Amino acid sequence: MSANPRCLSLQKATDKGLKVVALGCRNLRQLHIIGCKLITDNLLHAVSKSCLNLEELGAAGCNGITDAGISALADGCRNMKSLDISKCSKVGDPGVCKIAEVSSSSLVSLKLLNCSRASNESIYALAEFCCNLETLIIGGCRDISDGSIEALALACRSSLRSLRMDWCLKITDASLRSLLCNCKLLAAIDVGCCDQITDAAFEGMEANVLRSELRVLKINNCVSLTVVGVSSVIESCKALEYLDVRSCPQVTRQSCEQAGLQFPGGCKVNFEGSLSESDPSVDRFF
Repeated sequence: MSANPRCLSLQKATDKGLKVVALGCRNLRQLHIIGCKLITDNLLHAVSKSCLNLEELGAAGCNGITDAGISALADGCRNMKSLDISKCSKVGDPGVCKIAEVSSSSLVSLKLLNCSRASNESIYALAEFCCNLETLIIGGCRDISDGSIEALALACRSSLRSLRMDWCLKITDASLRSLLCNCKLLAAIDVGCCDQITDAAFEGMEANVLRSELRVLKINNCVSLTVVGVSSVIESCKALEYLDVRSCPQVTRQSCEQAGLQFPGGCKVNFEGSLSESDPSVDRFF
C-alpha cells in the first residue's frame, strides 16, 4: 500500500484499525469495506473528519452502521459520487435524506438493497436534490410506492440508467409507465416480484421512441403479466438483450411460441430456473 493511497479495499477490518488508516490517508477517494461487520459509526465519524475528498464508499453488509454514521459522513464528505450501504439494516430515511441533500448533483450511484427502513421520504429527497442520479438500487425496500417513483422519474429523466426495485410490493403499473415514458436513458430495470405489475404498464410503448435504450428488463414473478404485455415490450425495445420472465405463469416458452412472438436478435429470454440464480452479464447493470 502506498503511503497515501486514493483507493482502499479491506476485509475483516475494525473501527480501530481503519481509524488509523483514515488519519493517514487524507487523499482517499474510494473506500471499500464490504461485509466488515465490526465496523460502526465511529469509523464514519473519523472518515468524515480526515478524508474530505472521499467520493465512493462501499459498505454493504456493515450492519453496525446507522443513520447517525451516514449523516456524519455527509457532513465531512460532501461530494460523494457512489454509496453502497445495501443490507445496512439500521440505515433509513434520515441518513439517506442527509446524503441526498448534501451530495446532491454529485451523487450518481446509490445502493440500498434490503434497507427496509428506507421509504418514500428517501426517494422524494433523491428526486429533489439528485438530478444526476444514474443507478439506484432499492430492491426489498417494501414501503416505497408509486408517488415517489413517479417524482424520481421526472426529476432524473435525463440521467437515470439503471433501477432495481424488485420486491417493492407497493409498486404498480403507474411507476413503471412513468419510468418508461420519462427516463430516456434507462437501460436496465428490475421489477421482479412486484405482483401489482400488469400488461397495462407496457400499453402504448411502441409509440414511445425513447425506449430504444432499454437493454435489460426483469419482470420475473410478476404473476399478472401475459404475452400481451411481453409483445408490447419486444415491439418497442429493439435493443433488448435480456428479458427475465421466470415464474410468470402466463408467460412461458410455449405461450410465446403460440402467440408468434419474435424476440429481438441476440436477446436472451430467461423462462426457467430459480429466482435466486443470477446472470453475470446482467448483474453488471445493477
